[in-house]
Amino acid sequence: MAIDLGIDLGTASSQIYNADSGKIIANAPTVVAVNSYGDVTAAGSSALEILGKTGENVTVLEPIKDGAITNFDVTVGLLKKLLDENLSNTFSKIRAAVCVPSGLGDVEKRAVEEVVISAGAKEVYLIEAPLAGAIGAGIDINEPKGYVIVDVGAGTTEAAVVSLGGVVVSKSVKIAGNAIDSDIIQIIKKRYNIEIPRSEAEKLKIKLANALPSMSAEVIQAQGKDMYNGVPKNVSISSNELNSAIRDSITRIIDTVRALLEETPPELASDLLETGIVLTGGGSNLRGLGKLIRSSTGINVYISEDPVCSTAKGAGIAMADRGGLRNMLFRATSRKSY
Repeated sequence: MAIDLGIDLGTASSQIYNADSGKIIANAPTVVAVNSYGDVTAAGSSALEILGKTGENVTVLEPIKDGAITNFDVTVGLLKKLLDENLSNTFSKIRAAVCVPSGLGDVEKRAVEEVVISAGAKEVYLIEAPLAGAIGAGIDINEPKGYVIVDVGAGTTEAAVVSLGGVVVSKSVKIAGNAIDSDIIQIIKKRYNIEIPRSEAEKLKIKLANALPSMSAEVIQAQGKDMYNGVPKNVSISSNELNSAIRDSITRIIDTVRALLEETPPELASDLLETGIVLTGGGSNLRGLGKLIRSSTGINVYISEDPVCSTAKGAGIAMADRGGLRNMLFRATSRKSY
């Protein structure tokens, strides 16, 4: 018996969708703890909890950057743990469709394929992330219509026009959730001489940050370390300060979407007034982002029902060949061009 999976190995988090059960079976941080012998001791949430708190005998690693694998063995260990923890029948044949960014090079694609095979899959296919995101958002991408998918992840924002089962044009920028977190860390360090961890910056982003200018300022306490004497210290930070700090990163995301629209063929551009722009990825939850894209482009913007897991879900649906979608997958074992 074969199990059809959709896998999205992301910079910040990784998801696995089981097409047979129709559920996301894993949604975990892309973080792995490795001991001094190179053995994986923790992965996902348990590894994230000890990030920055380990001694010399344990190292916490983030093995994926901007959609590309930077540490092969650690990524294999992460995926093995996620599969072992979430698949009850480990003797079943695993067939997996894995999301990759548009334009990813052959070497990087090969690394993705080999990781998934090393983790236990018997058949591996690749699917471009914008196509998977569109399928996961409920779009019939086989239609002769143009749809814009903007995936705001952790390391990269990728925007693409899809139509008739393919990516027509795509643009990407290495500005997304992590860059916004860094903006927040830097503004607090510069203004208050307090260093906060990335987890604290992410909390501030979720609670306070807004892509749109706000008339009223909210204030929240942030916890960090005084850079002069090293003691723990709290600081009050306002939403206006955060919004100012992230403005340049947000502008680059908007510019990427606009550049995509400029290169969209006129035959498809007219469709966009009807089909709109669909946002996926965890960064799409940033307050005001959808409204800002709409005001900048004049096109309606919609957020996928489950933006974080849309790509994994779409890959799994294609893997299961629902709606005749498997023809857009590239089978790993048939590749000859490496």
